[in-house]
Amino acid sequence: MADQGLPFWAIRLRDERTKRLWSQKKMARNLINAADAKTRAGLPSIESVQRYVRGYEAGNHMPGDLYAELYCRAFGLSHDALFGAPVRDRETASPRVPTLSDATALTSWLAASNTTQEAIDHLALTAARLAENHTRLPAAQVLGEVVQMHDQIQSLLRSGKQRLAQTRELFKIDSEILAHAGFLLGDLNRDQTAMVYGQAALTCAQEAESNEAIAWAVQSKTARWQGNYEDSATFARKGFEVSAPTPLRAMLASYEARAAGLIGDARRAREALRRADTAAEHLDSSDPGTSVWSFPPPRQALLALSVSTRTGDPDAALRAVAVADAAWTSGTPRTPSTWAQIRVGSGIAHLMKGDLDAALTEVSPMLALEPEFRVATVTRYLDDFAKRLKQKKYYKSPTVAAMLESIYDFNRGALLAKEKEKLGESTA
Repeated sequence: MADQGLPFWAIRLRDERTKRLWSQKKMARNLINAADAKTRAGLPSIESVQRYVRGYEAGNHMPGDLYAELYCRAFGLSHDALFGAPVRDRETASPRVPTLSDATALTSWLAASNTTQEAIDHLALTAARLAENHTRLPAAQVLGEVVQMHDQIQSLLRSGKQRLAQTRELFKIDSEILAHAGFLLGDLNRDQTAMVYGQAALTCAQEAESNEAIAWAVQSKTARWQGNYEDSATFARKGFEVSAPTPLRAMLASYEARAAGLIGDARRAREALRRADTAAEHLDSSDPGTSVWSFPPPRQALLALSVSTRTGDPDAALRAVAVADAAWTSGTPRTPSTWAQIRVGSGIAHLMKGDLDAALTEVSPMLALEPEFRVATVTRYLDDFAKRLKQKKYYKSPTVAAMLESIYDFNRGALLAKEKEKLGESTA
């Protein structure tokens, strides 16, 4: 057999490496990362350490004290477990007396980490910055940065060892990043992938024992766009029940209301809207409302508008439009997609009241929206408006025909923008 003639420690080093699915190069990198900063500065290149690893596993020579200690730290095993006598020899040996070096090695291993608290704090700040950019920059651009950050966190989690508290913090940040990616993927009409990211966000939150509300929010939104309205309402309620008193709590209640309205459950929709209003009363008025996790008055109004049109109450819908417009007039930042949806929702409400001219007047300005901001949440809403314009009573209207042509051009511009994104994208 290939192992015949190899020292037991060489076999053990190889087996511990392979069961972790590490290549010899990855082993070398992890040995270097296991050293403290001062020791690491004096180590040779990764290629040289990789040759050492190859030599150790071939049984050419046993690691010296330094590399034996690095192996113990990288594997999280004691010196005796890696380099001690085989089990059959231990059975006849006298019990080993614990030494000072055993405790020192364990303490060193526990303190070893491939990251620092400063680096984790920087990741958390970067996640918050990306959340703020959600409403300011095109979805495809933000998604690229979000996925890049997810890859960075995963590299830390998979490539070495952190303190337990650090690992939990990394999982918590990654949960938020994955959920943010799910929202962006939904905006780019990739609902199936968005749902998977939402599920991954939930898994990370559970691993970190952190709040799961964000993960439930992205799954609720995605399920709604997929037409799974009952699931959407259920996911939103689960998120609402575990959410802290943050803007997200009000958003989740609104998500449940919107899904309930699509099901046709007007009672549940109104009850959920009442909970959303109550939650919104306690929000920080100084929040600029630009983050993906914010829920400023215009976004609150948008969801109330949607519920009102679905439950057949155009007057309530127009009151919601007035709330959004008043907020923007008073200085609340105007995000392109929310503004566009409000204009379309207002058009739908006017159609419900039989006022075609007012409907066309409301919708026309948003048709100039830049292609990179024509996300799926906008184009799908506009499709609903177009369906209503195709009613028999509007067949002979030249203004309606012109509007339908403009809507076709608007959506075509959105599709062309997405094709350009695909040509240069590096994420799925």
